[in-house]
Order: sequence, then structure tokens, then C-alpha cells
Amino acid sequence: MPTFSKTSMARLQTCHPDIVAVCRELIKQYDFAVLCGHRGKAEQNQAYERGTSRLKYPQSAHNKTPSHAVDMAPYPLDWDNLMRFREMWYRFDALAKLMRERGEIESKFEWGGEWNTLKDFPHIEIKEE
Repeated sequence: MPTFSKTSMARLQTCHPDIVAVCRELIKQYDFAVLCGHRGKAEQNQAYERGTSRLKYPQSAHNKTPSHAVDMAPYPLDWDNLMRFREMWYRFDALAKLMRERGEIESKFEWGGEWNTLKDFPHIEIKEE
């Protein structure tokens, strides 16, 4: 069974409890790394400057405390295999729906891979309603 590295666990701990709960269940069946949870001002603005984020600080869901977004990647990492990112999202979303039905979490999520502007395949965030 896959487990989180210390680095992934530390990053995950900066996230909203619903994100943490889904990720803890997902790692039991699918191996992935947590790339980013919370981002401070400098890190967020660097992501904006690099073009890996559309938003400056404090507008990103990553900038909330706890973070309302997580960046994840299937392990082992292969940036060219977008189907694995899609599979990771489908598994995450299915688990989240099941956990919501059970009353274990409240949040709904959206995936950056479905955005019309900047496609952000590692990005999952709480859907603000």
C-alpha cells in the first residue's frame, strides 16, 4: 500500500481538513505526491510570474489558511502522461463524493485540468458556492 513521504505529509497538513481526509483515503489505493498546499505571498507571486498560476497573492485558494487547494501528482511523476493526472482526479472526486454522502466531509471540489484558461493538471481545490 502506498504511503506519504514526510515532505508530502508536511505539505498536506497545510490544507483544509476535507482535502486532508480525501487524500488520506486516496493514498490507500493510489500512489501520488503532494506538491503544494498553502502558499505564502512570495511563493504565490513567483508562481504567477512563472505562469503556473493565473492569480497573484492573496487571490489563490492556495493562499487561504488552511489552504483550500492542493497540487498533487501521480507517482512516479511523469508530466507527459496527462491520463494519469485525469485518473487521479477521477479517483479523488469519486472518493470525495462517497465521503460527502457518508457525512465525513462537506466540501465539493473542482479540478484545474477542466479549466478553460490555464490547464492546471495537478491542481484540486474546494469549489466555492
